[in-house]
Amino acid sequence: MGLRSIKEIFIVGHGPSSSHTMGPHFACDYILKKYKNIKHISVTLYGSLALTGKGHLTDYIIDLSLKDIPHEVKFDKTTVTEHPNTMTFVVDTNEGKFSENVISIGGGSIITIDNLLDTRIKEIYPHQYMTDIMNYCIEKDISLYQYVEMHEDKNTYDYFKNVLKVMDEAVVRGLNAEGYLPGKLKVRRKAKEMYISMEHSALGAKDVAMNVAVHSFAVSEENAAGGIIVTAPTCGSAGVIPGCIQYLRMKGVSEENIIKGLMVAGLFGIICKMNASVSGAECGCQAEIGVACSMGAAMIAHCFGKNTIDIVQSAEIALEHSLGLTCDPVDGYVQIPCIERCALFAIKAINAVKLAVIIPDDDIHVSYDDSVKTMYKTGIDMNAKYKETSLGGLAETIKPDD
Repeated sequence: MGLRSIKEIFIVGHGPSSSHTMGPHFACDYILKKYKNIKHISVTLYGSLALTGKGHLTDYIIDLSLKDIPHEVKFDKTTVTEHPNTMTFVVDTNEGKFSENVISIGGGSIITIDNLLDTRIKEIYPHQYMTDIMNYCIEKDISLYQYVEMHEDKNTYDYFKNVLKVMDEAVVRGLNAEGYLPGKLKVRRKAKEMYISMEHSALGAKDVAMNVAVHSFAVSEENAAGGIIVTAPTCGSAGVIPGCIQYLRMKGVSEENIIKGLMVAGLFGIICKMNASVSGAECGCQAEIGVACSMGAAMIAHCFGKNTIDIVQSAEIALEHSLGLTCDPVDGYVQIPCIERCALFAIKAINAVKLAVIIPDDDIHVSYDDSVKTMYKTGIDMNAKYKETSLGGLAETIKPDD
């Protein structure tokens, strides 16, 4: 077994949730392409999709995707399915009635009966684990970026050039937007206000933490508003990498090196997705923000010219110290605590690199693969209340006014 393309980790689309909006959108596309002469479609949502679908705009995106077809959306909050992000499509056609389950596994990816639309299913890397990749790179005296370049297609660099462009555009929109985010939480958009405050502060544009936070907020608020963003590895964690990118620009890192750093980050993301999960509904926020943090750390370490061991160790520290993080979005909206969390974990990614480079290479006891394995096991053991169901944690404590 190997790894699929890193392009799967960075997908352009509408927020606020890769599993709750992008996944259902792709699922609807799949159904519409597979079945002809459709008279009616019934979509039943289970698990996390049913419990937080309203706040995550799941029904809205399904309505938008199926707008030309008579349809209905049902929220089944009691039936337990094997995967928490399961949808059942009942399709009534001139040829008969068909029922099919589709699973949204996070990051915009879906599992179908025949995976007709999943063109990314092909495994293109010969290795499955980071330890094997690291050893291979050391043995061949190549960088992690060169390893990625060896196995991805020739258009990958341009793909990631566009990823950076879309991220930058989301930052600009976020820094200029005002008003309130959708929903009854009445969360005010703060990125523009924070940016103005930063510009008038004593340190101004030189303040690293403020710069990182402002740019993370800008993208996270755009995501919460349903704007166009890039999964990294999910919508809910989409603000982490842009915050890290702003840090790199403050340090004078070139655009070319940032793009290459994004590609290195994707390698760590696909390892987590294929060997564990990037779904908050399956493994809590550790699988979203924790993985994003590790990706950000890897990107920063690469851009600063660190060796392969230091890059891997940076990502490992970031992921290890995100273990156990719960996903408890208040009232099902990707707003509280998601927006602030992106900013905090972008800063954490920076600090993970700073720590990794001073730890002796001969005194490393936890591998990246160890942390990935532990993250998955922790997620499976985690109480369902803390896995994107909005039944526990902050979602239980804070009750918005109706």
